[in-house]
Amino acid sequence: MAHDASELSPDENTRRERVEELTWAMVDEQINAGEFELLDSLLLSDDAARETYLGCVQLHVDLMHFFAKQEANARPDGRSPALGFLGDVFPSTGTAPIGERN
Repeated sequence: MAHDASELSPDENTRRERVEELTWAMVDEQINAGEFELLDSLLLSDDAARETYLGCVQLHVDLMHFFAKQEANARPDGRSPALGFLGDVFPSTGTAPIGERN
């Protein structure tokens, strides 16, 4: 069960923040061997650390899934379906979109 940060002792809150930091470093492939060993040790010894880790990983998976769907639904011309008109030539000036200027 998730805990509000205000309910945790300073030591528990610091540990949770460190697990989050190490987890994001791992997910972003920016973790070094020493940090990985520390994360592994924290996860093996603490239920709250495992809960925090799972929450971070689940958020990462949810975001990857969300943005994969967005990419799959993108228009072939690369323009946004909501604001795609912003890429059109402006009728009053005849100016091409910024990405298409020489």
